[in-house]
Amino acid sequence: MNSPTSLFSGIDTNHLSRIATATPKPSFAGAWTTVELQPDVFVPQRFTIGVVVQSPGDRLHFKLLDDFKKFECFYHDQFPQKSVREILAYAYEALTKASKAKTAIPEIRFDTHCLSLAAPSYTSGDDREATVERLYSEVVVMAPSRKRKVGEFEFIDTPAARLMVNKRLKEIAKMDFEKIVPSEGQGLLLDFEGQKHFLDLNILTSGACGSVTSVAYKSPQTVEINLLKSSRDLTTYSRVKQMDNIGLFLLMPQADLMEPKEFKKIEETIEEHEWKLERDGFRVVTHASPDDLAQDIYDWALPSL
Repeated sequence: MNSPTSLFSGIDTNHLSRIATATPKPSFAGAWTTVELQPDVFVPQRFTIGVVVQSPGDRLHFKLLDDFKKFECFYHDQFPQKSVREILAYAYEALTKASKAKTAIPEIRFDTHCLSLAAPSYTSGDDREATVERLYSEVVVMAPSRKRKVGEFEFIDTPAARLMVNKRLKEIAKMDFEKIVPSEGQGLLLDFEGQKHFLDLNILTSGACGSVTSVAYKSPQTVEINLLKSSRDLTTYSRVKQMDNIGLFLLMPQADLMEPKEFKKIEETIEEHEWKLERDGFRVVTHASPDDLAQDIYDWALPSL
């Protein structure tokens, strides 16, 4: 029988090391857990009704069940739908608060015995939003069955949204394009008092600054994070450069590719932030079409070129 050494004696390991490539790291890595519901406090029967994911030191992302038709198949007229909806509303509020505070998953506590979190496990993926959606579809079996349809919803991140808008903006603005989009990268470096700071904005003229940001997601938490990040960077730049003309251009999801309840939550999140931003002098524009967004950007930017 060959020894381990003799098995590899004929292989050119130097050649292998030269052609070896590093395994690409996932864009998102962190922990995930499930949200468990016990509908009847006197009956120890629990159901998975949501998922939570979080990377170390970051805000958590989550998705919760909002349809209870399958529960009615089990419980019939004994299912306490009103009480459970109140519990789920509380869960949403508690997890939103934990997300804003960047509370670690093991430290999250619910003030009810009807809700609990399972022990967290490792997960990774291309994107937090995609990871939440994947895990939710895999483990929340009480979610309503839904046939896939042509043109099924797919989230669009901000870099992709900017590429789509820039393509159309080039056609509209022609020679003015470079005066509106100084770099087709995803942000710029601000040199301030000898230090460079990265700001995630992509529209800049001599008298205005702006940003194309995607809110084409199903998760209100992801939408809120994108809005907060974009508005913060725009506010910082406008104050440093003393600019009063600030534009935030939001690529919306396609309403017909989402459940009405999901789209309504996204709309409500955007409307709340839009009202606040407009009080701070922002111009906020929302469109589901990159073409419409590009036209509005050009019309807004043209007077400041």
